[in-house]
Amino acid sequence: MRVDLHVDTLWRLEEKGGGLYPRRDELHIDAQRCREGAVRLLCTAVFTEDRNPDPWGHCNRLLDVRDRLHESREEPFQMVTAPSELATLPIEMTGMLATIENASCLEGDLSRIEELHRRGVRILGVTWNGANQLGQGVLQDDHEGLTPFGMEAIQLATELGWAIDVSHLNREGVIDVCQTGATVMATHSNVRSIHDHPRNLSDELIEMIGSRGGMVGVNLYPPFLGPKDHSITLETVTQHVLHLLEILGEDRVGVGTDLDGIEQTPQGFRDHRDLPCLADALQSGGIPLATVDKILGTGFIGWWESWSQKSHS
Repeated sequence: MRVDLHVDTLWRLEEKGGGLYPRRDELHIDAQRCREGAVRLLCTAVFTEDRNPDPWGHCNRLLDVRDRLHESREEPFQMVTAPSELATLPIEMTGMLATIENASCLEGDLSRIEELHRRGVRILGVTWNGANQLGQGVLQDDHEGLTPFGMEAIQLATELGWAIDVSHLNREGVIDVCQTGATVMATHSNVRSIHDHPRNLSDELIEMIGSRGGMVGVNLYPPFLGPKDHSITLETVTQHVLHLLEILGEDRVGVGTDLDGIEQTPQGFRDHRDLPCLADALQSGGIPLATVDKILGTGFIGWWESWSQKSHS
């Protein structure tokens, strides 16, 4: 069972139109490649860029794209909001779990979290790279923590049974999220002690996420994995995974590829068709097969079951 903790396909489809069956050669993700990669669940980001003039409208348009995939008889994709729904999907279907990437879409209105819950969102990504009404991203960082509205939004999302995604959030914001008692994760982030990039997590923050029982998904974007003048391969990805395993343990490390949100991938990895190649690289790096299976999906499913029970129907 393969799970991708972060893809930006809805954003691309909103721009380009159409669906994902059977092939979309200009995208990373489509029905055929999900089938070839045995992808059971996509965490489909509802991504809004900083300074978008209509973030709430854009957010809902992306959810409309998701709904069209869900409602189409042709598309082998179905919206899910809980592990029990995923478990009942026919084997040929891929589930879609909606996540927010950049809560600027809230525009200071807490009632929108309730509306997003009704539309199936279950993971809240606090910021993108810039600052918004909730906090500061890593590229607009004055070393301030969450705003009062940010604290309220995370409290409400937590009460509804959501997880809070700290990818893109600055250090002080991550610390604040971890101290709220929220279910915390970083859907697509890497290890700063391996590659010193603002988007990567320090060991301090990884340990803090781990202390909350949280999860981190390794990002496959080469600039986040290593220096530009180095060859970025699946062995590079394995180095990040091994470090996360040391801190978080085998049940709390996953993969959030960032596919359809990135313009390049590591050597040896085109898209989900090459998940078996990633599995081989992880095993070659000394990771047991049972642990590789957890990293590529079953670990997230077990972790999701631990907090999704709190979600209101």
